[in-house]
Amino acid sequence: MIFSLGQLLLPLVDLLLVFSDQCKSGIWIMNPDKMNTRLEGPKIRTFDHIPPRLCFDKCIRRPRCHSYNYNRHILRCELNYKLKPGSVEHFHNEVGFVYVDVDHYRGDPIYDTCLGNPCKSGEVCESKKDGSVFCTRDQENEVHAEDCTKLNEYKHKSRIYTIFPSKSVEGLKVFCNMKNGGWTVIQRRIDGRENFTRTWVEYENGFGNLRHEFWLGNKYLNLLTSIGSYKLRVELVNSGGETFYAEYSNLEVNDASSNYELGVSGYSGNAGDYMRTNSGYYFSTYDRDFDDYENINCAVIDGAWWHWHCSNSALNSQYNKTLRWGSGYIKSEMMIQRTG
Repeated sequence: MIFSLGQLLLPLVDLLLVFSDQCKSGIWIMNPDKMNTRLEGPKIRTFDHIPPRLCFDKCIRRPRCHSYNYNRHILRCELNYKLKPGSVEHFHNEVGFVYVDVDHYRGDPIYDTCLGNPCKSGEVCESKKDGSVFCTRDQENEVHAEDCTKLNEYKHKSRIYTIFPSKSVEGLKVFCNMKNGGWTVIQRRIDGRENFTRTWVEYENGFGNLRHEFWLGNKYLNLLTSIGSYKLRVELVNSGGETFYAEYSNLEVNDASSNYELGVSGYSGNAGDYMRTNSGYYFSTYDRDFDDYENINCAVIDGAWWHWHCSNSALNSQYNKTLRWGSGYIKSEMMIQRTG
């Protein structure tokens, strides 16, 4: 078979283009700042199943992104937010990951897609068909943190945030109490406006208004307490306006197959240790009774809880200004904080 010179040159040109792109990509694969290393902490966004060049491009287009972690085995891209001045960078050895400092390439027309990234923080640079660039609002502007404790490193106002306790793209809206290191609030009772006489499924998925009264959801308690070590704090207010608290240094909530069994220990505080006897017991609702009291459904009497013989703690009962924690209280807030 005879080929013309043009037919031979075209495949050669294509090959050179591919080879050239692979050489450029070598900056992000073969010569990263740190091999088998991952920066733990300030994530802007995680992308899965994308090539290394695209990971680099997603970071350099965002003024808020200063570096990224890339896992060459699973093609995962983690964009890193700029650390606060004086913060210690936490690098961890993790096989498969490479760490790349993108700031090295800003302003270099060969690598900087947006020629110095003229966009403001909170924007992302986009390209037009004619090669020009423009800035648009970054829809991924929220720091991707696993919980309120991690988020406290970058946000300090107590309010509703989106956290990302799993690798899924979808986040979970929670209320973060940012005092004393950041707490993820899991329950709040204030005035009885919200109905807490709910089914097993409703307690599993959560209900209520995060700005007012709510239960976060048992499946989220399990999800959060399974990614690390957590402590529990319960804050209470009595009818005289006095405040009390109970804190437990260890908290675990098992999964649905274990009926969200509770594990709690390490009490301190001035409200009394009224949750220790609940440890090791399943969660009960009026339509699914797992308490250890014969012929009595404690959840019907005292509301959904980890009941043991209709225990002395029951903060999800029907509201009548007697939320029980030993004695009666009119307000309660339960929150968790990561400890490891």
